[in-house]
Amino acid sequence: MEYCVLNIIERAKKLGIETNLTKRWENGVNHHPKSIDLFKAIEDIDFCLCSDYFQWKSGGDGDNGESLMYEMDIYFEVIDKENI
Repeated sequence: MEYCVLNIIERAKKLGIETNLTKRWENGVNHHPKSIDLFKAIEDIDFCLCSDYFQWKSGGDGDNGESLMYEMDIYFEVIDKENI
């Protein structure tokens, strides 16, 4: 199977993965474990090496880190389902 990020949303929709971040939040969809791990690493790297340039935050409504993790969740869910 050829890998292409450009059609990740199309692939997610075909697999029945919710792509609306607001709906994912409203429905209490848990973050993919890989999203959490990657976010924590990005947050630490940004804080320690980049003077907290992005000011990543997670755990609250509308936090930029929560949005980033929901975006990564879609990616990881597609990869998981396609590799079954």
